[in-house]
Amino acid sequence: MDYRDILTIAVVAVLLVPVASAYAPGSNSAPDQGEETATDASAAAEEAPAATQDSNYTRLYITDGYLSERVKPGESVTLNVTVGNSEDHTVELDPHVVLPQVQGRPIQKSWISIENGDTTLSAGEEREFTVTVAVPSDAEFGEYRAEVAFTNQTVSYPGQPDRPVHAAQISVSVREEPSVQIVDGRYASAQVQTGDSYTYEVTVRNDGDQAVPLNPTVETPDHRQPSENTVKRSWFEIDAPNEVGPGETANVSVTVTPPSDAAVGRYYTELSLGLTDPNRPERSDYWQRVDLSMQVWEQPDQPFEQSFAVSERADNVTLSLTAGDYGERASDEPVSFDVTFVSPNGTEVDAERVSVTDSGAVSLGAEDDRAAERQGAYTARSGGSEFEYRLDDPGAGEWTVRIMPHNTVDFQYEIVRDES
Repeated sequence: MDYRDILTIAVVAVLLVPVASAYAPGSNSAPDQGEETATDASAAAEEAPAATQDSNYTRLYITDGYLSERVKPGESVTLNVTVGNSEDHTVELDPHVVLPQVQGRPIQKSWISIENGDTTLSAGEEREFTVTVAVPSDAEFGEYRAEVAFTNQTVSYPGQPDRPVHAAQISVSVREEPSVQIVDGRYASAQVQTGDSYTYEVTVRNDGDQAVPLNPTVETPDHRQPSENTVKRSWFEIDAPNEVGPGETANVSVTVTPPSDAAVGRYYTELSLGLTDPNRPERSDYWQRVDLSMQVWEQPDQPFEQSFAVSERADNVTLSLTAGDYGERASDEPVSFDVTFVSPNGTEVDAERVSVTDSGAVSLGAEDDRAAERQGAYTARSGGSEFEYRLDDPGAGEWTVRIMPHNTVDFQYEIVRDES
């Protein structure tokens, strides 16, 4: 699922009567891009200890405390903030921008404009103020913050700077809509027999107006657990163009071949496509990585054996085998089993397969299911195949069943004796 990185504006009410405890400052930030920024509006006369100010706060409230919009650089958004007067007398408001001490860049003062309408608020009255944030087209990507205060009253806490009491917080995330995306093949899971090969494809689309480089490489994730097997880069062969042209798509073909002496087990690795997107932050590259998980296995030489007791009341024995489904199979050969029953006296009896059942599950909402297949609006996940074998009129005693699997990593069995 690709998210759309764009401008996010969030307005959070920070005053509530009588103490503005909802405001949570973070680390200091310095102005960016060399432009004048909003400054603290509190006056020295108001820098009294919080304990002496508590009883002097004007009783105002801010509704619609959280607003969110998305805007691209070069565009603007209009936000409406409502201020109410809970006093029994008229209050004169002073809407202005304040530089808060919070994490992120201080928003530049020239970006914000506040409607300077009637600022006299009668007792019990509410008034809506329009705040417009206009981000220039050449603004750098990043997080910006400021506050819109409606009075000059502040609150102080030990070791922290004064902050406005009646204010709304504005958070601006400057992003552009991505132009380069992986449209197919972001995740791959497969079961590969040692010595065989498995090929999968990744499709990349460039909606931008300039070519972007494409340089896929296999990487071993740093978070790999010690118990996990280590994939070898020599197992991989990658076929891809060296760039994706503007308005074009490109396919990356990845073939993995575990050698015949590879250890069986699960392997995890990542494919970095070496893509860059001018509309994404340079430090963000997770979007162009492909996750690959493999179950490496080898065909056994001997069948699996399981003993079971049959009573004199048994009319028949039914064996159900369910093949596991760990990702896509490298081989086109279907799953099958060779099944032989061995009677108490050692006689071998070839089992008769009476049915084969395929199962699965379909969802209209599981978009991020890595083990599923997308079919338009549907996400389909295989439940595997079930094979049923029957042995009629078994003699009483200790029986054995021998099961040789083909083209499957694992299977489950169930032995049922029907008695009368």
